[in-house]
Amino acid sequence: MYKKFLITSLLALVTSFGYTQSEKINIKSEHLKEVNYLKIHDFYLTHYLYIDVFLRENLFPEATPEDVSAIFKAVKKYVSIENRLDVEIEKPGDRNYLIKFAILKKDDGTELLIAFTNWSPQKREFEKEIKMENDSYTRWYFLNRNKMIYRKDMSDQNDYASINKSDLANAYLFDELPENDAKIKIAIDAALKEKDINLSDEIMGNLILLKYLIFQRDTDNIEKQTKHLNSLFEIGALESNLKGLEVAFNATKFQIALMK
Repeated sequence: MYKKFLITSLLALVTSFGYTQSEKINIKSEHLKEVNYLKIHDFYLTHYLYIDVFLRENLFPEATPEDVSAIFKAVKKYVSIENRLDVEIEKPGDRNYLIKFAILKKDDGTELLIAFTNWSPQKREFEKEIKMENDSYTRWYFLNRNKMIYRKDMSDQNDYASINKSDLANAYLFDELPENDAKIKIAIDAALKEKDINLSDEIMGNLILLKYLIFQRDTDNIEKQTKHLNSLFEIGALESNLKGLEVAFNATKFQIALMK
């Protein structure tokens, strides 16, 4: 379950002022003011939004780290309950890629970061405008202190006692409970010390370790771990079952660039 989650999760101002990181990307808002409302750890923002807004559905895979970083920084700096942020990305053809970032606060106090787009999964095309009431491609994330998760409470859905150590480490890394952060490295170490570990599982464990090091902003060991994973993929160069993990690794290397 969690291996599939990691792989699939790893398979993009024109009012009072303006700035653009490239000729293709324009970031804008009608009532722009710095609020720094979001307190999310950059690890979650770069992990989820890069995958969901740029890679998934092949929306804008050609985006550079500079382009993506500019958008993420604008989201953290300007998006609040009162203020939305619009992004327009120039695409070939007559329809550009439109994204609207907003924060919704529900009656129970729960807050969600939502990315609305003009992409239609049904039509497989970009529509003329974002229609927030229809079935256009939209992603939303529950905000919990400095955490950002797909569901409001992932831990209640997890039977941590029944999953293997590698999946357990991944669950701890992406759940909403800060107290589980201290358990991540312990679970990773246990996974990598298991007897008769095959190459796929070894790469999975080391990939989760790389994610953990990014989360910890451990720059020196991030570089070492990246080199180690490169060597593992070289060993398994002819193994077709590693393709999904390789895609995940490439996305993680992009995330490293975003976190610098």
